[in-house]
Amino acid sequence: MDATRKLEATLHRRAAARLTAVAFTFVFVIAAAATDTIPRPFQPGESFHYKLGWATFAHAADVQLDFVERRDLFGQPALHFRASLHSVAPLRTLFPIDDVFDSYSDAKNFDSRQYEFHLDELGAKEERIRRLTSTGIARSSPGPHVIVPAGTRDPLGVLYEMRARDWKRATSYRAPMYDGNDVFEVRAQLEVPDEVIAVDAGNFHAMRIDARLYQTGVQVAKTEFSIWLGNDAERTPLLLDATMPYGKIRAELQPKSAR
Repeated sequence: MDATRKLEATLHRRAAARLTAVAFTFVFVIAAAATDTIPRPFQPGESFHYKLGWATFAHAADVQLDFVERRDLFGQPALHFRASLHSVAPLRTLFPIDDVFDSYSDAKNFDSRQYEFHLDELGAKEERIRRLTSTGIARSSPGPHVIVPAGTRDPLGVLYEMRARDWKRATSYRAPMYDGNDVFEVRAQLEVPDEVIAVDAGNFHAMRIDARLYQTGVQVAKTEFSIWLGNDAERTPLLLDATMPYGKIRAELQPKSAR
């Protein structure tokens, strides 16, 4: 029994870490060709809070999404985004998880320059820093690099670029995305331009975007995502529904009074 519980804990730990990286960035959805000439609907200091449901747990974790700052990263202008996840009771009794993910995305095109994991799961801590580059591009940062296709984003960069995208002009997109372990191709489509949805924070007009992940042209099994962005000036991320190999997840925006 003890061995079984330890195995389950290990599997859930890995699943939770994957869930954090994948789920809350609001997952692998759509990248776009935004530039500094396009008004962006977010500013440094912006913060959103979400309730994350996983499998049979209606409230498995609290998630916070922050646009921390604009900053210089090894001589290059970058946007610093952060997502943090903290499991809550009763799940926390079995799986105490406190994870933070930091993205440093190019200020002009959202290419990922550096992606960091700060994991604290089941009492085990782990730090990972991934500096990304592409063949033929001069390296401005020190240390080893992960070689990725040109134009690769990380999940947080994808989310924020998605918010800056003009979905009325272009309703579909494909882009490479690095999740900290592998490179996927994201294929996404605007499915519903406007509908009213209800989340804990209230009722909102929103657009629905569906996304799938592919590797070597083959869709990754049991990875389906739908995300709703508000049809407001901020393009607020309102809701995520996802099917993953380790269960379904749902993250919904919380009211300001609950933060």
